[in-house]
Amino acid sequence: MSKRISIIIISALFLLTGIAGFMSSKLEFDYDFEHFFPQDDPDLDYFLEYRNTFENDNDFTLISIGNKQGIFDTTFLQKAHQFTKELEELKHVERVISATTIKTPILNSFGFIEVPLLHINNLEKLKQDSIRISASDEFTKTLFSSDFKSICIVVHNSQIISKEASDELLDNLELTLNNYNFKEVHYAGKIRGQKTYLTKMRFELILFLSISLLLIVTFLYLSFRSLYGIIVPLLTVFIAITGVLGIMQITGKSLDVMSTLLPTILFVVGMSDAVHILNRYIEELRSGKDKQNAIKVTFKEVGLATFFTSITTAVGFFTLMMVPIKPMQDFGIYSAIGVLLAFVIAILFLPATLTLLPKPKISTKSTAKVFWNTFLSKSFIYMIRNQRKIVIGYAAVLIISIIGIFQLQIDYKLLEDLSEDNPLQQDFRFFENNYSGIRPFEMAITTKNSSNIFNYETMLELEKIEKYLYSNYEAGFILSPVAVIKSMNKATHSGSSSYYKIPESKSKYNALRKKMKRLNLKTKLKSIVTPDNLTCRFTGKMDDVGSMKAKQINTEFEQFFQNEINTQLIDYKMTGTALLIDKNNEFLAKNMIIGLAIAFLLIALLIGLIFKSVKMALLSIIPNVIPLAIIGGIMGFLGTTINMSSSIIFTIAFGIAVDDTIHFLSKFKIESARGKSLIYSLKRTYISTGKAIILTTLILCGGFISLVFSDFKSTFLIGTYVGLILFVAVITDLLLLPVLLLNIKRKK
Repeated sequence: MSKRISIIIISALFLLTGIAGFMSSKLEFDYDFEHFFPQDDPDLDYFLEYRNTFENDNDFTLISIGNKQGIFDTTFLQKAHQFTKELEELKHVERVISATTIKTPILNSFGFIEVPLLHINNLEKLKQDSIRISASDEFTKTLFSSDFKSICIVVHNSQIISKEASDELLDNLELTLNNYNFKEVHYAGKIRGQKTYLTKMRFELILFLSISLLLIVTFLYLSFRSLYGIIVPLLTVFIAITGVLGIMQITGKSLDVMSTLLPTILFVVGMSDAVHILNRYIEELRSGKDKQNAIKVTFKEVGLATFFTSITTAVGFFTLMMVPIKPMQDFGIYSAIGVLLAFVIAILFLPATLTLLPKPKISTKSTAKVFWNTFLSKSFIYMIRNQRKIVIGYAAVLIISIIGIFQLQIDYKLLEDLSEDNPLQQDFRFFENNYSGIRPFEMAITTKNSSNIFNYETMLELEKIEKYLYSNYEAGFILSPVAVIKSMNKATHSGSSSYYKIPESKSKYNALRKKMKRLNLKTKLKSIVTPDNLTCRFTGKMDDVGSMKAKQINTEFEQFFQNEINTQLIDYKMTGTALLIDKNNEFLAKNMIIGLAIAFLLIALLIGLIFKSVKMALLSIIPNVIPLAIIGGIMGFLGTTINMSSSIIFTIAFGIAVDDTIHFLSKFKIESARGKSLIYSLKRTYISTGKAIILTTLILCGGFISLVFSDFKSTFLIGTYVGLILFVAVITDLLLLPVLLLNIKRKK
């Protein structure tokens, strides 16, 4: 490559990088649970229709304010009441439910009146209120904590609130809280969760890149012992990352919890290409070649292998397109684009840069070279002498790993990504321990034969369902037509809690219904019953039990419904955001196997075409399946569950790990083509490529290790397990792969 062409290439790349950098500076962060819902799914379609009929199930914030001396204190309650009134005035707030503002209905001969649940300005009446409320289960763990030392305020915000409106509401809500300076405050909900995730995503994006940069610069310095060997690879990868981020901005993609991993992954994967090329270039110079010949040989031999590894890595990421989850698809697409772009940059920028830069000083008696030759020679001799032990050892480990794999379970919790010491997670746990939890529960009940929801026989069946949900399903804070009827029955008996039940006879029930019709409650019922009275909603809260437990209790509910409920009258359907996320998690985990199988097949076909050998295709898969099995077994024994994050670990790791195998096989093919003996060709490959794949694995592991500093459990797991898979994979490439080659290629 001439200097003139080199200058043109570098100038063009820096110009495009500048444009991409400007575009990437406009990238926005986005975190929306709904983006993780499975696309084109009948359950999603049903939920969207259900949400339009009633309301969204997670547009709320729970606020608990406490008083250590107990909540039945006039000073505390007056302060809480004023706080509630201010919340009602906040922009984007639709309604607020609070113990200080709620009123209980009383229906008597004089008409319908509403009495305050708490007489916050009258100490004597407040004492009576406290006795009545303490003796009733109606309000416990809903508006009052189980120990009566805090009250819960439910703030319903605008439906399907935008990010900007969400942030504005949260800021105003927190400002209002700070103004009142309550001694004990806990709050949780969608708007806080979204803000917490986005704030951490911004911080961790910079953190990961910084730690990766530090670790990789250290590895590069130890490997090449020169400024030359640090700056050139870093520039190569920086251009590629900037290009991908620019492409994301141009195509309208925002940074979410998945794509924040993209710069770090591209940083370490792209570095692998640069290190392989630079390491080979220095080796060619050390062998006595001039600069131009060294560049030519390097890109002829290593460049081709790097192209193949880029294709296989991109294929691994592209298989995520099989998952009908938008963030996963985007992550797969842009990661694959980034890997291919990193190769293009490396194949253009590196030769141009090496042509323009002066020839680096190469020591013919390098201490590092002596170390690597000695270490790899000893490793090679060990492998030759212990082939049987290596095969038996891997077989034993594989059997144990398979046992561990069968212990893997699919499970996911809504906030399991956050560590237990995170303030949001602690508040989440507080609502689980003291109230009914914060996981939304939604179920639709539909009558059959155009029957009315409020028919007595139907209502009795609904009451059975409500009792089951409280006692067996462990849901709480349930609002349904049953709760409305029981409240009205209580209202007709002077507000006595003992009458918070369905009337025991049909005649009494019908009399109650006549009184209710005179009150015209349609406005109050519209959020739980359709205008035609054919469909109703059971909505509530529950603990974040996880997708595995949720599936179990839903199965048990189905059995209860079929055995105990008159299915000739009603039918039901579970729905809601939590159910969709559970389903999405299970779907992702199951598709992991399909995605891996497709990745295995496509990569095996590519390698078979590259080497024109079916044996080589199979040979390349074996050393890369084993590390996946080993780590899968470790995950099973450690109790790591398969969920949205861990399901993609194996796909990412396989696409990257197979690169070392391709580099090894490519070098072996070149050495064998020179007519040398099997052992000599294998040893030359082992010593030459062995150093490069160890260095690149150390760099890759260093990059992924940076992810263990994440406060997100999913990111931590990806960093830990991908790093472990790559580490086990390079050991397998240096122990098992040569043994397999020897036994396949050895002549009879």
